[in-house]
Amino acid sequence: MPEKTYVVQDADKRGESGTQPGTFPGTLQGLVDALTAARYRSAAGTPKTVTIVEGKRKQVIRRFEEGREVWSASRAEIYGERGS
Repeated sequence: MPEKTYVVQDADKRGESGTQPGTFPGTLQGLVDALTAARYRSAAGTPKTVTIVEGKRKQVIRRFEEGREVWSASRAEIYGERGS
């Protein structure tokens, strides 16, 4: 099974902020750190997403704008798309 990581990156694919994506380990603490980083980075003005990455599979699980969570995938969406 591929190793899971969490990635915080610009929600807009153009990546206008110039901020490099942040990568966090696939642990509970990694998830907490990724969510915190996305919240703070989005407060600077550029919307951010938190994505689960396992090998070639990617699933956006949260979106932050202006320091606030504006969208969250449901547990069913996350598990359904991951095939678990």
